[in-house]
Amino acid sequence: MKELFQIGLILGGGSLVALSVASLWIPKALGWREKLTGLTPLMRELWWTYSIYVWSSHVFFAVLALAFGDWLMSRTGPATAMTVFILLWWSVRLGLQFFGFDLREIEGSRVNRVAKHLLTLLFTGLVILFGGLVAWNAGWISGGGVP
Repeated sequence: MKELFQIGLILGGGSLVALSVASLWIPKALGWREKLTGLTPLMRELWWTYSIYVWSSHVFFAVLALAFGDWLMSRTGPATAMTVFILLWWSVRLGLQFFGFDLREIEGSRVNRVAKHLLTLLFTGLVILFGGLVAWNAGWISGGGVP
């Protein structure tokens, strides 16, 4: 089971790198510059600040998955706490994908429809991966003699 999680962390981490790189094009693709002009300067600055927080978190999760996978699977309190946090992060994002966002504005383009489905698959995979890691770290999944 441990080997399966190691592979999952490599795939998940690589997917998070791809998401982080692709996210750099979101402002242009969705026309943020034009759409945010109606906001006050403070609200526009807050929008960019929160966007950078989210992007930085995705980069951080990718680094954890790719460079600190053994730690994420260490069955320690801090590793359990981090995997719970990441699981909650992606669970909320997956829920928003289905129930929080009105995506009608972007569904006219085939590229956007494909992107929506790929993102849904990615978020689902990350919820499964980090849910499994929470169970692993909590000792709910046997390691086959692995401590």
